[in-house]
Amino acid sequence: MSRFESYYSKVLNRVFKAINPIKKRIISTQCVVHQFINLQGLIILKNDGYLEASEFLSKYIRDINKGAIWADQDFKSSTHFYNPEKDRGLYGRNNAKKVCIGYYSDAINSYYKGDISRAMFFLGAAAHLMQDMTVPQHVIVKLAGHHRKYEQWVIKEYKEKEEFKIYSNGIYLNNIAEYIDYNTKIAYSAYKRYLGERDLNKLFYETTLITLSTAERTTAGVFLKFYNDIEKLDEIKNKRTSSGGCH
Repeated sequence: MSRFESYYSKVLNRVFKAINPIKKRIISTQCVVHQFINLQGLIILKNDGYLEASEFLSKYIRDINKGAIWADQDFKSSTHFYNPEKDRGLYGRNNAKKVCIGYYSDAINSYYKGDISRAMFFLGAAAHLMQDMTVPQHVIVKLAGHHRKYEQWVIKEYKEKEEFKIYSNGIYLNNIAEYIDYNTKIAYSAYKRYLGERDLNKLFYETTLITLSTAERTTAGVFLKFYNDIEKLDEIKNKRTSSGGCH
């Protein structure tokens, strides 16, 4: 980040802090779609045969959803953009890939320290950013282009259309960076495919058919990765305990 961009970021932070109380009074951030995606992710895990992972994470769905909601508050959403070609987000802000990896690391570290609720909270925050990377506007880093209208359309329609609900065939990758890269490719492909569509209802429907299903499937993958990672941490802890601690 250049010196001017760093200065711009600091000024932007001051502006955000000044207007945030007003924003909170006007906008109540519920993140209902992200909570829906998290639930579908758990269902996919179960139906794909990962019963233990699904059952364990389901116990902490409230903490996961709290993290998902928190990730959009206090203008943190300004870091929810990532252009993979330029490897950057909005000017003067951290990009979503960097922030998402950071949240996931916070989740793992919190679990290692024994704070499971905090771990699940940051897992939810990481999942939120990863899910946002399926939305074309978050990837082409463009706040215009019917972004707000599209979000409102999805909030209105996601429960009504059965084809938006995915129940199996999760996408299972190796690390968080791969999930971000995968979702950005899907988002950009959807953007290019329907770039000339003028019927907004058709544009939003066809885009959501691709992007929401991808968000659900990759959420299942991130959840399984987290479960496998904490299982490894438990194995390490158990070995240390059985051997009498560190030498």
